Amino acid sequence: MAFNVDQIYLSMQSPDTGEYLLANVYTIDGVYEADGVTPRLLSVGQLVMAICLQRAAELETDIVRKMNELESTTEILECMTEIETNVLEGDVNMGTKKIKYQGMDYTYQDFLDRFAGVEYVPSGTVNKDSTEFLSSLESAMDSKNSFSQRTMIELQSQTTKRDQTYDMISNILKSINTVLIGNVNNF
Repeated sequence: MAFNVDQIYLSMQSPDTGEYLLANVYTIDGVYEADGVTPRLLSVGQLVMAICLQRAAELETDIVRKMNELESTTEILECMTEIETNVLEGDVNMGTKKIKYQGMDYTYQDFLDRFAGVEYVPSGTVNKDSTEFLSSLESAMDSKNSFSQRTMIELQSQTTKRDQTYDMISNILKSINTVLIGNVNNF
């Protein structure tokens, strides 16, 4: 992508010479008109701000996606904890006992197979002596907890990047405003 500089005459005349003023217009090869705006004819400040706004929007989308992932993982972990507690308290038939997840009822077996990533899910009755199942359940819960922690760290990083992008946009707007005020004061 290459930046180009073109000069165009403004509709303003210099008070000293009476000549029409020239302005530099920066263009980018490969950037075309979209949404009624011609990005090829934006100033450098406007181009940087447009790029920053696009980046902020992408970060915002990613933040919302990660928050949804985190919420879903938390709900799965809550269900897994409830299943573990019930198994440790007594005999549980995995094929008939139900749990509610995202507003729907699932048997313990179906839920653990579909959503929890548990490697060994028996179809019959389990209790606190079902060590293979409980070990598999604990392993899956550890994996979900690790995923939640990684997602939280990524979420914090994305939030920081988004905030930095908005700070950059604010600074660009201040700079553009300062330049415009300076130009007005010079006339």
